[in-house]
Amino acid sequence: MFIRGYSPFLERPSSIPGMVDDLKTIASLSDEEIQGIRKHLAKADRFLDLRSLLTSIHEVIQDRKSADAVGRAIRNLMPSDVERIIGDLKQAIDEEHPPCDEDTLTRLTQALGELIQPYPALVRYRKAERLAKTTGQQLETVELICDLRPIFDRNREKLEGMMPYTRLHIIATGEDGLPKSFEAELTYEQVVEVAEKAKKAKGKLDVLGQSIETWLPGRVPNLPLTRGMQKGPSDV
Repeated sequence: MFIRGYSPFLERPSSIPGMVDDLKTIASLSDEEIQGIRKHLAKADRFLDLRSLLTSIHEVIQDRKSADAVGRAIRNLMPSDVERIIGDLKQAIDEEHPPCDEDTLTRLTQALGELIQPYPALVRYRKAERLAKTTGQQLETVELICDLRPIFDRNREKLEGMMPYTRLHIIATGEDGLPKSFEAELTYEQVVEVAEKAKKAKGKLDVLGQSIETWLPGRVPNLPLTRGMQKGPSDV
């Protein structure tokens, strides 16, 4: 099994100080703050990307550190994760240095149960993320490397010329999450052709973006695949 990258949510919450701090912050929220956050997120329109999510939370919680902690939990946790997290913290209560006391755990159980919900705008954004990842191999890097190759005489003693060349080097993320590379030599005419096709593709994307704004204003999700197409914020 290959795991590329790292997600702390795959680990035990009680073993990760940063996550425990976020959970304690959530446990310290008042009922009014929790209900206010739920109200803002439930009525959110379009797509709840991280920036939009934090904007909504800041409407209720002015302290940025606390708002960021709540945002991380809502962004990364699913309702099905709550039971696992609470169960892990309950097991850790009897340890020598428990991550939290029973009162905090009781309050956290209530707070997470109310906050971690399938908000429509968040579900919509997660669906857009999945769609972006499953429609093809995601490009990681693309390089056009220009260089010169020497041309020697038969005896390899005299330099008789130089050959300019361009190499296209692409790295994409494969279906297994691992990088896959590809290289090809391009002629000068092919370099010009690639530049022209890229210009035409940008023009098509601009037209598509304008059309979407006409049909469904603000309905282009803010993802790496679409970043730069948005004409305005994707906030609520």
